[in-house]
Amino acid sequence: MFIILHLTGRLVWCPFAGFIICLYCFLTRTHGYWAERGVPGPRPLPLFGTYLGQFFYSFHVSEEERLKKFGHVYGIYEGTKPGLIVGDPVLLKDIMVQHSATFYNRRSVKTTHPVMSNFLSSLEDKPWKRVRGLVRKTFKPRELKSVHHLLQDSCLALIASLDHAAATGSDIDLKNLFGAYTMEVISRSCFATVPDEEFVRNASSLFTFPFWRKFCDYTMPKWFLDSWLVQFTVLPKAGMDFFRNITTRLIADRLAEPQNRRNDFLQLLMEAKHEGDGLSEDEILSQSVLFYSVGYETSSQLLTYCIYCLALNPDLQDRLRKDLIRILTEANISCDADIPYDVLDQSDYLSAVIAETLRLYNPVLRMERKAVESYILHDQTGKEILVEKDMVVGIPVWALHHSDEFYPDPERFDPERFLGEDEDGWKKRARSKFANVDPVPFLPFGIGPRNCIGTRFAIMETKMALMIILRDYRLMKTAGTKVPLKFFPTGRPLLGCDKVLVGVRKLKTN
Repeated sequence: MFIILHLTGRLVWCPFAGFIICLYCFLTRTHGYWAERGVPGPRPLPLFGTYLGQFFYSFHVSEEERLKKFGHVYGIYEGTKPGLIVGDPVLLKDIMVQHSATFYNRRSVKTTHPVMSNFLSSLEDKPWKRVRGLVRKTFKPRELKSVHHLLQDSCLALIASLDHAAATGSDIDLKNLFGAYTMEVISRSCFATVPDEEFVRNASSLFTFPFWRKFCDYTMPKWFLDSWLVQFTVLPKAGMDFFRNITTRLIADRLAEPQNRRNDFLQLLMEAKHEGDGLSEDEILSQSVLFYSVGYETSSQLLTYCIYCLALNPDLQDRLRKDLIRILTEANISCDADIPYDVLDQSDYLSAVIAETLRLYNPVLRMERKAVESYILHDQTGKEILVEKDMVVGIPVWALHHSDEFYPDPERFDPERFLGEDEDGWKKRARSKFANVDPVPFLPFGIGPRNCIGTRFAIMETKMALMIILRDYRLMKTAGTKVPLKFFPTGRPLLGCDKVLVGVRKLKTN
């Protein structure tokens, strides 16, 4: 009897063991790619590659640790697919500027959803060039000036919240404060509406999706995710459909009443033309949803961390306030008047404060480029590294911004890093364009032809809010202010933390 059971067990377990071995071999078939080429990197795991730890461990911490351990160039794996991380400023200049024609695509989007597949960030090759050429016209200074008044209107709720906190002596959560501000700015300037409860609920779904969505995007093949059985999208389908319906209705209303022209981005997108070729309705609504999903979280975080840093450094806050009041006084702008568009760029110190905030707390932890053809990189030792066609190259922005190799005492908030001008003028370039790669990497919005197209708008709404706040209020560290901030795993290369509390006191005005 024992012999029969034993033999039966062998019959059952042998095929199962064989299946497990075959599955393991299949899932690790490429995991020797970088070792065979002499490129260092973290050890990959079956199915997960090198990403498992970054989904359960703070992404920014692992980026710093890997840059220190493996150097400026190291290999990673997204499931079974090899990728490359490049943190060498010379190579970054090569990839993002000098040979950007080889690396102008980003990671392929694994969906055919009509909204997400037409995002400017999702498009590749000629479709990307065409759409970007049309969309970039809406972010020129003249067009930004035309929507400037919408920012002024959005500041009213911001002021009311600050007044309430100052009157009651209660702490204010900067994440909620600036989340509401940027949500209203974008809803007004892009969707021509004031956000209601339904709008907020659907909007929130676009940037609070669970980590497993991004995990699947990184590790699962496109044919599987886009199949009729799965129909996967990284951003929740319900949220995208909600904004698609809003935009479709707004476009129809405006086409029916062309005489009622609105000064907002939707109108500018509808009017964008290039040699008679305009944007399709799907392309217009896709850029509208993208503008919201990308612009909301990054801009609100920038303002949150900027005020947080100023609250912890009252001497720097006073210096900035003094400079802003000087500029407003010279422009004959009273304490309760609107702030004109032309005044926003007159303070170098304000730009330096924003730049240092972006260095210290950049919302985007890693950027990516994808090779459209094979290309050979040469690292500092002269070693040749082949970047194969369609390979994704990651740029560890957070790790570079926090490296003492480029920024002495990197954890200290010091706007002086971006003031003045050294021999090659990098500080001036970084402060004015919020981008630089050589000799010191500063990449909050990327650099080269595939940089963030909304940089000017993001800086405009940030400066507007900061000038109004610092003119009339003092922000202070309180018992509820966390030092340092604690960030949590996000499952994606974006910064995330819990509440950010500070105190508020209204200043006396003349």
